[in-house]
Amino acid sequence: MQASYQSLPRSQSTVSGQMEVQPESGKSFPSVPSITITEIALKKIVESKEGLGLPVKGLRVRANPRSPLRADFSMRFVPAEEPESANDSIHSFDGIDLYIASDIAPYLDGATIDFVFSLIGSEFKVDAPLRKLDTPEGRMAAKIQQVLDEEVIPSLATHGGGATLIDFKDGIVFLELRGGCQGCSMAGATLKDGIETSLRRSVPEIQEVRDVTNHANGLNPYVR
Repeated sequence: MQASYQSLPRSQSTVSGQMEVQPESGKSFPSVPSITITEIALKKIVESKEGLGLPVKGLRVRANPRSPLRADFSMRFVPAEEPESANDSIHSFDGIDLYIASDIAPYLDGATIDFVFSLIGSEFKVDAPLRKLDTPEGRMAAKIQQVLDEEVIPSLATHGGGATLIDFKDGIVFLELRGGCQGCSMAGATLKDGIETSLRRSVPEIQEVRDVTNHANGLNPYVR
């Protein structure tokens, strides 16, 4: 990939979409995710493509799995000379071809691509729900996420914090703390006395809650 081709920012977001992208006609793949692109994102993608001044044949959405349930996403333009891959599904919408590798497609099912503005700038965002795993642990993860959404996260938000479910395996919940909770000297107490208590009360199958946050990059870093 030549450096002159634009790479769009890696991200996750919480915005909902407007337009469903359908698979390219005549192609069949075992796992085709349902993806939505908002009008503003589509407009910005077209503008970025035209601004390159180089031939591109589409936009690739990539996923870096953080766990069996969740991934970080990024996007880049696909140069016209890049060879086709049998591993790709291609989704077409208003002249934009979206390339998605079959191995990361499950992470993108139900995802939304948006373009959002903030006080510090603007960027493309990819928002995707937890990957749906038809396994006992996958179904348990859905219960855990519900408790997080309804009880834990609203409570943490009152102090500028948040939490993300990274994984659930062998009775252990792996959480990443965000916002004011990342780097906070009270994060350990919050996890054990607050979050773990709430989760185990609602989901008794939980044996332990582990913090996998990189606290050194938080607002108030501390060494555990």
